[in-house]
Amino acid sequence: MRATFNVMFFVQKGKCKADGTAPILARLTVNQEKIHFSTKQSIDPLRWDTKRYRTLGVTKAEKNINGMLDELQASIQRHFFDLQASGEVITASKIKMLLFSTDEKVNMSIGKLFDLFIDDYEKLVVTQDYGHESFFRYKVCKDRVMAFVNKEYKTSDLPLNDISKRFLDKLYLYLRSERKLNNNTAVKFMYRFSTVFKMARDNGWVNGDPFKLQKLHLDKVDRSYLNQQELETVMHKEFDTVRLEQIRDVFVFCCFTGLPYIDAQKLNESHLKTWADGSQWLTLHRQKTKVPVNVKLLPIALDILDKYKDTVEDRGGRLLPVPTNQKCNEYLKEIATLCGIKKEVTFHGLRHSFATRCIESKCDYKTVSVLLGHSNISTTLNLYVHPNMEQKKKCVEQMFKTLR
Repeated sequence: MRATFNVMFFVQKGKCKADGTAPILARLTVNQEKIHFSTKQSIDPLRWDTKRYRTLGVTKAEKNINGMLDELQASIQRHFFDLQASGEVITASKIKMLLFSTDEKVNMSIGKLFDLFIDDYEKLVVTQDYGHESFFRYKVCKDRVMAFVNKEYKTSDLPLNDISKRFLDKLYLYLRSERKLNNNTAVKFMYRFSTVFKMARDNGWVNGDPFKLQKLHLDKVDRSYLNQQELETVMHKEFDTVRLEQIRDVFVFCCFTGLPYIDAQKLNESHLKTWADGSQWLTLHRQKTKVPVNVKLLPIALDILDKYKDTVEDRGGRLLPVPTNQKCNEYLKEIATLCGIKKEVTFHGLRHSFATRCIESKCDYKTVSVLLGHSNISTTLNLYVHPNMEQKKKCVEQMFKTLR
């Protein structure tokens, strides 16, 4: 279908200035979508020809206004034909954005907003060693959103004002159906997009927030963790390949220190401290939360560090042979299969295993939260506390005794 297109000018008589002149507005219509904007010109309403949509053109000033309106109309038509020739979906708001390309608010698009946000975020990553993993996720978020725009609207970019609740709902469905993401992963993409959009709101580039109209929720996930027996099975399993043995060692090390992937990967000599009593500790700040963490190294963890100390220089000073997060999780699935563990074992799950061991050892929740490097104890309580069957049994028996 060919787009219907029309441009006209009119005088806004209800907005007359003190000198009796009224502003001249432009009305751009594309496929019944109408947009009004100022031409930054004004005229005495009595000097306006309502049939020609121009001034009477008698005086020199009137002729200049008509010439400016002719140029403006020609410019609008050029943008329309350029979009038509490129095969992109044509909207009135997109033509207006192109027309006022020097106006930051009008010119701001989804792609440009992402670029600005990512550029600012990258400066924090470089100068302050800030959230490398989050930085990568925002880049992936941009790729997914722009792929959706290209597929759904047949264009490489869209004005920010085109983001509506309907746009967001269609994006969520695209992530679920086309990208095959589960609900929680898709919702987290939408949350990141909302964070980027906040930059536009804070700078006054948009009015309103369509994200507030969208009602999304995260499904409760039963996070798997290894119990004592399963952990011992992994620890004592002999593997035929070096790569599985190394990943097992890294996994066990983190199970006894509570370190997440990114902190384990960056671990170096500067993080090792010897206290006055001769014990060795890990002292660092969490990469994600910047919260300080001090963890005493148990004999198992010390043995693992000692095992790989001769190859530290080969890894650029990193204490442990930690590959990419994707490879870690891929190898852990293989390890779980070989050990006969019928659970989804992930690298992040080791933090749940660590938290569970601490709680089973009668550690209070506040201490567990500090050891995990959480900035809020509610994160520990809501996500990392997994009472085992024995604890549940004791709780019910205690309740029965109390009722008696």
